[in-house]
Amino acid sequence: MKRLAMGMGLGLGLAAGVLITATAANAAGWGSVHRYVKPTGNCAGQEILASYYHTGKRTASGERFDANGNTAAARTWALGTSLNVTNPHNGRTLTVRINDTGPWGSAYAKGARLDLARGAARRLGMSGTQYVCVG
Repeated sequence: MKRLAMGMGLGLGLAAGVLITATAANAAGWGSVHRYVKPTGNCAGQEILASYYHTGKRTASGERFDANGNTAAARTWALGTSLNVTNPHNGRTLTVRINDTGPWGSAYAKGARLDLARGAARRLGMSGTQYVCVG
């Protein structure tokens, strides 16, 4: 299944309706992700690189893709596995269900091992690709 990994796309944010900013990691793309995105070392469990995506029709489990769902794609965990994912930068935790395979392409080559649905990434407070805690 072909998807667009959004974690390292051009990230533009609007603050106070006036200021538009793009972080260096988002603007630079997957080629320089490790220059800007580092593990925190603040995880009790495993700390992995995670991205997010928002397009797709069907997942590997056969269900319709829900960009706002608490789901994720992974190659390491079996379909149907539930993972507790924590953003080490803000402490937000969410349980996601693996319903697809991925990440693929340059995201996987650069170390991304979890591809969250956009809604799950937003609930965790992610604004781009980052390391998360998985327990």
